[in-house]
Amino acid sequence: MSISKELRVGIVVIISLGLFYYGFNYLKGSNIFKTGSFYYAEYPNVNGLSVDDPIFTKGFRVGKVSSTKLNMETGKILVQLQITNEEIKIPSNSEAIIASSGLLGGKEINLKLGDSQEYLEINDTLSSGTEGDLIDSFTSSLEPFEKSAMDAVTSIDSVMKLVQSVLNQKNRNALDHGLADLSITLSNLNSASAGLDNLIATEKGRLSNIITNLNTMSKNLSAFSDTLTDMEIKQTIAEANLALSNANGILTKINEGEGTMGQLVNNDTLYMNLESASKNLDKLMIDFQEHPKRYVHFSLFGKKEKEPEP
Repeated sequence: MSISKELRVGIVVIISLGLFYYGFNYLKGSNIFKTGSFYYAEYPNVNGLSVDDPIFTKGFRVGKVSSTKLNMETGKILVQLQITNEEIKIPSNSEAIIASSGLLGGKEINLKLGDSQEYLEINDTLSSGTEGDLIDSFTSSLEPFEKSAMDAVTSIDSVMKLVQSVLNQKNRNALDHGLADLSITLSNLNSASAGLDNLIATEKGRLSNIITNLNTMSKNLSAFSDTLTDMEIKQTIAEANLALSNANGILTKINEGEGTMGQLVNNDTLYMNLESASKNLDKLMIDFQEHPKRYVHFSLFGKKEKEPEP
C-alpha cells in the first residue's frame, strides 16, 4: 500500500506541531505527559495571574496554574492549581498566595505549607491571599520620604516668602547702605593698619629702647626681691610682737586702775568734781551777767560807790 505524498506531508506537519507544543510547554516548565494533582483557590482579584504561571514552595517549583474561571454568582475567580510534584502533601492550613515574580509584572503563586497533621484531598480548596508586588512595596516605602519632601518644600516656600518680605525695596536699600558703610569701615581699617605699620617702622628704635628698659626694670625688681628676701624679716616681726605685748600690758594695768591713767579711767571722783565745778562756774557766770556791779567798781572821780544791796 502506497502512501500519498499529501498524507506524508500531513503526518510530518502533525508531528512537528506536537513537538513544538511539547517543547513550548517544556520551556515553560510544564510536562504535558504528567498530570499531577489538582487543587483550587478563590481570589477576589488575581492581579494579572494567568494560566501556566508557576507555583512555588520555599522557592522550589512544584506546579502551575492550570485554569482560571470567573464565578459570576460570588464575583470571585476560581483558580485551578496543578501540583506536578507527587511528593508534596498539602496540610489543611496551607495558603496559596499570589505574589509578584519580578519588576516586569509577572505573577506566581507561593504555596505556604502549614503545620497541620491533616492533609487536603485532591480537588479541595485552599486558603488564598495576595501579596503586594515590588512596585507597590517600593511605593509604600517611599510614602514617608514623600511626606518629608512635601514638608521640606512647604518649609522652603515659607522661608522664601519670609525672605521676599524681608528683602523689600526699603530693606534692600538699607542693606545697600549697610554694605557701603561696611566697605568704608574696612577701608578705614586698612588705612589705620597702614598707619600703624608706618608708626612701627618709624619708631622701631624707640620701641627697642623701651623693651630694653623694661628688661632692665625687670632685673632690678628681681634684685630688689632678693634683697627683701635677705632682710631679717623674722627679727622685725619678733620686735613688733614684743611691742604689741608691752602695749597690751599697759592697757591691762589701765583697766585694772593702776597708776595715774588707771585712776583717771576707772575712778569717777575726778569726773564728779569737774562736773560740780562746771555747775558752779555756770552759776557764777549767770550771776555776773545779772549783777555786774557786784564784781566791777569803776568811778571817774574816785567817788566811792554805794554798797550793793545784798
